[in-house]
Amino acid sequence: MATFNLSSPLAIEQTPNGYRYSIEPFLLVNFSNLSTGNHLLDIGTGCGIIPLLASTQVELGKIVAIEIQKSLYDLAVINMLKNGISGKVSLVHGDFTDSTLSSKDGLFDSVIANPPYRKLNTGRMNPNHEKAVARHEISMNLNSLLTKTSSLLKYEGTFVMAYPPIRLKEVQETLCYHKLFPSRLRFIHGSREADARIFLIESVKNRQVECVIEPPLFIYNKDGSYSKEMEKIYASFNYSSWGHNIQ
Repeated sequence: MATFNLSSPLAIEQTPNGYRYSIEPFLLVNFSNLSTGNHLLDIGTGCGIIPLLASTQVELGKIVAIEIQKSLYDLAVINMLKNGISGKVSLVHGDFTDSTLSSKDGLFDSVIANPPYRKLNTGRMNPNHEKAVARHEISMNLNSLLTKTSSLLKYEGTFVMAYPPIRLKEVQETLCYHKLFPSRLRFIHGSREADARIFLIESVKNRQVECVIEPPLFIYNKDGSYSKEMEKIYASFNYSSWGHNIQ
């Protein structure tokens, strides 16, 4: 079994003006129940942040990460090399919904996605193409994401994603249509006074279970500092020593 735990703090490069990861990768990895030996697929890896975070938490048997944008894929390659795990993470450059990834190559225990969730023709399209593709459903929508995901998950494998609350009903219905049955749900709030910004949802392939609504997570205190729980999440990744801020 490959050992993925990293012995030193992560060093992560990002594009200065294009798409930059935010808080979601930390929340997604923390929310996911990854187990030793799991085969993990990361959809839309960007600069490779989710494989790197997951590698600090558990000894995984396999990681595959796919990214459609060449500029971000190239950054992911660099980041895997810089952190010494390029031989343990299989990076794929391509369109996930039209990729060569298939069940014949082996199924995954876990799939994580932080997909674009703004529908086309809704909201302002970012003039930066890298940011626009990452945020709007230009190359992949919810249905195409779940169609492909379901085909790559093992029986009772888990799928975890982040999405905005306004699309919760649509997400639940589309997940169930693809035999991905919601098992856990958590709402993420900027503060106790703010509405939820996103939700995290876990679903299980081909097994209907009662969906547990977990306590909400509040990111900030009233004074703008991180809440104790958010500090604990960052600390689990040794984030404070990375030397840069979340954008």
